Amino acid sequence: MKSILHYRTFFRSFSTLSIGGALMMVHGLDAYIEFSSPGVKSREIFGAGEEFLVPFGKMWRTGANDATFLSFNGDVLINTMELDSGTYSLFTIPIQNEWMSVFNHEWNQCGSYDYKDSLDVFRIKVSPRYVDQSQERMLFYFADDSLKFRWDNVRWALPINPRP
Repeated sequence: MKSILHYRTFFRSFSTLSIGGALMMVHGLDAYIEFSSPGVKSREIFGAGEEFLVPFGKMWRTGANDATFLSFNGDVLINTMELDSGTYSLFTIPIQNEWMSVFNHEWNQCGSYDYKDSLDVFRIKVSPRYVDQSQERMLFYFADDSLKFRWDNVRWALPINPRP
């Protein structure tokens, strides 16, 4: 039996920027993510060097404008890392073959300007997958008991399970 009982994704557009969100019930727990969804717009997105919108090795808010944030109404495991019920910002540090996902206590912040590593809950490695087809708008969604990311030609997933 699938553990995804309820799933919803939405977008609100404000001029050229979209605000996205997704809600899922997994194993009886609500999971919610909200993010600003930038577009590729013919730009070079990920790569080594400052000419890229999101340079490898640099902290990224994983979206545009405000930091992306997640909420859980129960304790969960993100891959194997324990995360208490609550709301957290999600940052990433993209690297060619391995991304770092960063869960931080300060969820209500603008971008990564005020990011403080002392407020990190944990960091977890994510293996990106590169595909031929580009995704114009950045997207987070829940499927197969995972939080999934798509933008440009990059895809990755973080498994979510209730904490025993």
